[in-house]
Amino acid sequence: MAEPIPAPDTPPRLPPPPFERINDFPDGLSPMLVKELRQGLRTQTFVVLFLSLQAVLAFLLLIAAPIADTNAPAKAGEAVSAIIFCVYALGILVIQPLRGISAVAGEIKQNTIDLMVLTRLSAWRIVSGKWLSIMSQSALITLAILPYLILRYFFGGMQLFAELALMACLLIVSGALTAFTIGMSSGSALLRGLIVVGGSTFMMGYVLFGLSQQIPYLIEVLSFTRSDQSLTLLAVLAIALYACYFFLEIGTTSIAPASENRATRKRLIGLAVMVGSYLLLHPVGPEPALITALIIAGCMALDLFSEQVKFPSVVCRRFVRLGPFGRVAGRFLYPGWATGALFFCGITLILFLLIYMTNPDPKQFSYAAIGLGTLAFPAALLQIFARKSSNLFSFYSTLLVLCFILTCIVFTIHGTASGSQFLWLFSFIPASLLPIVSQTSPSPEQSTALLLSFLVPGIYLLFLLGRAFSHLMALSGMESQALADLDEKTS
Repeated sequence: MAEPIPAPDTPPRLPPPPFERINDFPDGLSPMLVKELRQGLRTQTFVVLFLSLQAVLAFLLLIAAPIADTNAPAKAGEAVSAIIFCVYALGILVIQPLRGISAVAGEIKQNTIDLMVLTRLSAWRIVSGKWLSIMSQSALITLAILPYLILRYFFGGMQLFAELALMACLLIVSGALTAFTIGMSSGSALLRGLIVVGGSTFMMGYVLFGLSQQIPYLIEVLSFTRSDQSLTLLAVLAIALYACYFFLEIGTTSIAPASENRATRKRLIGLAVMVGSYLLLHPVGPEPALITALIIAGCMALDLFSEQVKFPSVVCRRFVRLGPFGRVAGRFLYPGWATGALFFCGITLILFLLIYMTNPDPKQFSYAAIGLGTLAFPAALLQIFARKSSNLFSFYSTLLVLCFILTCIVFTIHGTASGSQFLWLFSFIPASLLPIVSQTSPSPEQSTALLLSFLVPGIYLLFLLGRAFSHLMALSGMESQALADLDEKTS
């Protein structure tokens, strides 16, 4: 028999060339980010936006160069900068954030949350993956627009670092707005409609008519020549970063299981940011510091007054392990609007203490009380009319927006009418007392307004604490159950 012919040895397979190894996303990225980014880059919204921005900028800059005034190249350069930044801001401050308005709502409507959880994706990774996908596309738009600044260089007078920093700051603000729409996408259709119509209209009007006039001032601030402006910029960036985290947490909480306690971290981080931003901005002025602190308190109030009060006893285990201190801390840090109302009272005391330590002016105390009362008023209405609703977040947010609109109407009517009788009629809205409190000359009317600015918010807070009393008393039983479970587990 003939001997079998041995098969020739096949050479080992060579590794693919480098350009073939980068045709896909690396394995280290989150699968949620990869899924959303693949889908987002293929959507008509992104493709049309990307190509439209390129076409508009190319056309505007091509016609701007020939018609530029050669006797004043600096003004022509400022006009070119205004064109670039306005078109850029229109894309990443208006259109891109609106793409997140149905991010969480779409997954809830299609019942795909449970399927993604089965793949061991946590609620935070799901929401943050959607945010990172939109922000990656916004970053791609930013990189594509950077070459247009080359033409700006030929006109002279360009501050390269400041203008690049302005583009980076607008990208950070875009991240905060995108996180806001993603977090709010878990709300009702009415709330999302108000955001789409009202928010997009406001931002588009600001970009088209306000941003172009503020670009020279913003570039001056980003030059870091004045300490007060630099502190203000740092505070604004800190607020934007906190807003990114907070609203992503809002979206995460809406789809996370009830046994996952996300309230404690949100409240402690929000409190730290509020105190830090107040102390950082106080050298600039007491008014900016107080306004910033109230904005952060308003963000926290969206969560404090809208969390469901029921949660499993397993949440209490980490607190009961700390003994009496943990039980006391739990009254402020457990999930639910009941502990949220108590935590809001703690925020009020801390803010008053900061004002007392830095600028003990009665008007500052009154302004703080009016701002906090404006946040407590919708919460009191929520407990009267919709306390059993399954979507407290949407109700509270809608009531807060309606109160803001009503306050603007009251201020408009007061501006056209003589006297303050109309303001006293709406004194149950704490913000309506603001024109009287802010009068420069003291008067008996102002003294009465100062008293009401503390009395009205105090009534709302006492009402909220009264409604929360029964829920706070029920926490002792849950802690006993958690302690029994721990003893059974260790035995």
